[in-house]
Amino acid sequence: MNFKKVVFFVAISGFLFASCSKDNEPDLPKGDYDNGILVANEGAFSGGTGTVNFISNDYSITGENIFQKTNNENIGTILQSIGFNNDDAYLIANVGNKISVANRYTMKKVTEITGDLSNPRYIAFANGKGFVTNWGDGSDNTDDFVAVIDVATNTISSKISVAEGPEQIIANGNTLYVSHKGGFGSGSTVTVIDASTNTIIKTIAVGSVPDEMALDNNGNLLVSCEGKAKTSWNPTEILGSLVTINTASNTKTATIDFASEFHPNSMVFNNGNIYLSTSSKVFKMPASSKTVPTSEIISTPVYGISVNENKIYVTDAKDYKVNGSLKIFDATTNTELKEFTVGLIPGKVYFN
Repeated sequence: MNFKKVVFFVAISGFLFASCSKDNEPDLPKGDYDNGILVANEGAFSGGTGTVNFISNDYSITGENIFQKTNNENIGTILQSIGFNNDDAYLIANVGNKISVANRYTMKKVTEITGDLSNPRYIAFANGKGFVTNWGDGSDNTDDFVAVIDVATNTISSKISVAEGPEQIIANGNTLYVSHKGGFGSGSTVTVIDASTNTIIKTIAVGSVPDEMALDNNGNLLVSCEGKAKTSWNPTEILGSLVTINTASNTKTATIDFASEFHPNSMVFNNGNIYLSTSSKVFKMPASSKTVPTSEIISTPVYGISVNENKIYVTDAKDYKVNGSLKIFDATTNTELKEFTVGLIPGKVYFN
């Protein structure tokens, strides 16, 4: 056999073997907290700290206080929310006026942001920047703003003044939408912000007390407006509603009024369906539905819900004094799959 041909055959065979071996290699975990969920626990309002629990996708590995154990320091009082930007997790301490930036897969702290924050709530990312809603002083309805973070340096570069009570924030390309819960429940608008110029494009009137938002499969913005229940300090009930906004024109295109005494605390859009929850029930409706269902799919205490990969995650804050729980349900059968004890006042669930 020709020697050159033998050498060429061996070389090309080795290349193909190496290529095939590399293609067949499983993706290695990016850290101890990859391939699982993170549970954000608010912690005690007075003198406490937020915490994070980890649960692997196969339920075989759990971890509590993972940020504290990794960094030997606390997150801060009231872990309001977590936002992901590539490999970074932004953990927002509401009362502590602090954002801890950590690797989302290892929880190793990168830095923290402490200046120019005032009652921060939620974060979204667009145009290479982070945008954080801030309530400011609850007694002052003129000091609310969205802080703009330069994610290259993790410093606040500017502020965008907005109406009272900016709560949830969601990005659609380079456009941001902010729901105005109103600080203590008096808002009725959504602010539209251009992430390129950090300026307000438009204010859209929606229902009473808008909170959770989601983008549907058509790119429309869904806004869940809680309304106000009848109480001793609010003698007249204000109905809630589900509002649809066309994001191409930034106009309100549909409103579904909720029934009396139906005031959802959470909303999630997943796989063509809208999930709404009250304090004790979870409801499900197709995004195309014109009415809200009257029968629940799950009956259990609810503090917050999340839906991912055909599973429904329901947190329960119990009595706000003892550690809460997380229940996981099959989204097809609505049957409970697993329950975990987590931290104090578990809120949102995030997927790694």
